[in-house]
Amino acid sequence: MQSKNRHIPIAFAALTLVAGISIGAATQEDEAIDRGKKDFVEVGCYQCHGYQGQGGPGGRIAPKPLPLEAFTRSVRRPANVMPAYSPKVLSDEQLKRIHKYLESIPEDPEVSTLPALSEE
Repeated sequence: MQSKNRHIPIAFAALTLVAGISIGAATQEDEAIDRGKKDFVEVGCYQCHGYQGQGGPGGRIAPKPLPLEAFTRSVRRPANVMPAYSPKVLSDEQLKRIHKYLESIPEDPEVSTLPALSEE
């Protein structure tokens, strides 16, 4: 019995370490999303795409943005009236963070799930 109890502190320490790493990763992810939101506003993306990428003169880009590679290409060499953003103006790291922010935006709820709009 004593040998089983000896492993409890080791198991607890391992569990604490894994939990700490998971929390740290979630915190880093949240920080990247928050910074991406700030980048989105500071660079001026919101002026054409709205504060949550919901659309406007520049069109809807969230939720479900283009994959990162295509998103980057469309920002660097846009096909329409959007100005091109060079890496000197908007770094690749900023683009990645903005993309993470856009990915974090949830889809709109179904109308039927909104009590104020339900037909009941």
